[in-house]
Amino acid sequence: MKKFYKSLMSIATAGVIALAPCGSVFATSQDETVYVKLQASGEVKNIAVTEHLLNDNHSQELESASILQNIENLNGLESFTTINGKNIWKANGNDIYYRGTTDKELPLKLSVKYFLDGVEKPVDEIIGKAGKIEIHLHYENLSKQGDLYTPFVVAVATTLDEKNVSNVNVTNGKVVSTGRKIAVSAVATPGLYESLGIDELKGSDTVTISFETSKFELGDIYSIATPKVIDSADLKKYTDLSDVYAKMDKLSSSSQKLVAGSKTLTEGLLKLQQGVNGINNKLVLPENLIDETKMAQIKAAAKAQAEQNIEAQRATLTAGMIQQIKSSEDFAVLRSALNLQATQACQVQYGENCNETIVSQIYNQLVNGVATSYVETMKQTAGQTAEQVAATVATQTAEQVKNTVMPMIKKSLSSLNDGISQLVGGSSELSRGVAQFDNEGIQPLYRLVNGDLRGVADKINRLGELADNYNNYAGIAAGTTGETKFVMMIEAKH
Repeated sequence: MKKFYKSLMSIATAGVIALAPCGSVFATSQDETVYVKLQASGEVKNIAVTEHLLNDNHSQELESASILQNIENLNGLESFTTINGKNIWKANGNDIYYRGTTDKELPLKLSVKYFLDGVEKPVDEIIGKAGKIEIHLHYENLSKQGDLYTPFVVAVATTLDEKNVSNVNVTNGKVVSTGRKIAVSAVATPGLYESLGIDELKGSDTVTISFETSKFELGDIYSIATPKVIDSADLKKYTDLSDVYAKMDKLSSSSQKLVAGSKTLTEGLLKLQQGVNGINNKLVLPENLIDETKMAQIKAAAKAQAEQNIEAQRATLTAGMIQQIKSSEDFAVLRSALNLQATQACQVQYGENCNETIVSQIYNQLVNGVATSYVETMKQTAGQTAEQVAATVATQTAEQVKNTVMPMIKKSLSSLNDGISQLVGGSSELSRGVAQFDNEGIQPLYRLVNGDLRGVADKINRLGELADNYNNYAGIAAGTTGETKFVMMIEAKH
């Protein structure tokens, strides 16, 4: 499979704030994070959801709609009352941060298999063993609307102890050594192949990590899922193939004119020759429907727009990532690793002069570096995905036209020449032949390009709309904009 994924060096994502009309009891927006602890096999152990209700209008009350149980305020003493199934918070002009639990089915399902020297085994049976390890992470998309799946993009990340492993590889991702740890990151797009049917997307729902080990230990495996990496505005840039469709419109129109012209053959051979020559000129098809320059423009426009969208959110994404690393209990392992790395770096560089202030400075630099790296890889992934899908759609359309139209045009010219020589015997027969060619050749091809292939581009636009519309998992109040992300973690085993 052709790979078009770039690596992701970190985990987490951040929401963006959208504004709502003033004077409303609803929050202007809701930022939702779904934390899922998984068993080693991928089965769900428990789900906790945190909700941030943004109160930009400083309302005294905020309304939320939620299926969560065991709700607790995380950042204040504000309370709520439940009226007609809705929670009314006494916000007093403040934002509300609350957490709750649920057993609602997730939109994504993870299945994990472990192999030792090519044989599948339960993870507990291979802990501490030596040999070749393979970890297969398969993501199933359960969020389907009609014939399309919500376009979730999953960032996968884990670390390995470099002293125990070698020959580390990962599909759809990248392996980076830090000297003591090996960072493994990858991307999965479950449901995208089923939605678009593009061969290059086969296998994009699975990530395989393989390595040799002298003592197998399972590190924390994080999966961060969001439908917001590419939005509908990005997708429209590379689904615009109007110049190809226009040429097919011209070809179809010219063929229909040929049918109309053949009906005048009874007026005489001279008029027929003149009509055929005129139609022949209209049926000239360019050798290349999409040349290298045009293809480069399509790919560049798609990539630039996707990267621009991520770049516009860089500050928010980076700040959100830094906050997640420094404060979320789910990143305690990562904080410990960074603190250890900062302490070691301080001792190596400053020796006896190393102190807590220097360690803190180095730690902050490491956290900022991880956050910056995550945003940059997200930007690269978005650009590469947009570029590849745009190129695929454009190439498929152009190849269908090139490989089908040219033989049909040659057949058309041959039929016309035969018809001219047989005019004396029966111009009506030639007219029927030209009409048949149009009905069985040109028009089916026209319907293919402007129907089936154009439908691929339409599906891509609809995927963007699905991504925009997926705004909550545990509930959201009417009139509130929202974004949601899923943080799934398989805990380490030693």
